[in-house]
Amino acid sequence: MRDYYRLTNEALVAGVIAGLSEKWKINRIGFRIVVFLVFVLVNHIPGTGVGISMLPLLIYVTVWMALPHREQELSKKELEKKIESRKAFYNYSMLGVTGNLIPLIAMGIFYQDQLLMLLFTVPIFLLLLPATIFIILGIIKAG
Repeated sequence: MRDYYRLTNEALVAGVIAGLSEKWKINRIGFRIVVFLVFVLVNHIPGTGVGISMLPLLIYVTVWMALPHREQELSKKELEKKIESRKAFYNYSMLGVTGNLIPLIAMGIFYQDQLLMLLFTVPIFLLLLPATIFIILGIIKAG
């Protein structure tokens, strides 16, 4: 673990994925998308409880705390570009989450029986698909 680190200047969350992708010399965007999809898809393994769904988050937080951070020297222009890419990621993520929640909340307020029928008949993965797509677009936009 001595050679591993978090890249805080390249972080969208904590820099874990940025540091690991640099260390392993793999595409950062693709790696971020794969890790995000693992976070999402682990929750849809049939017959598993909350324990397994929290495992990716527990692993991420443990690695976050265990790895030292490393910052790169960036010029003011490069730093501004990084800040803008993070804003793009957060904006896309919030747009996706909000786009998913508002219709469900409205349906819960005005049409409770239809909401229950929807929740019991449609797989949750399909209900979360718009937010998932927007978050992936945010990852791509942030670079």
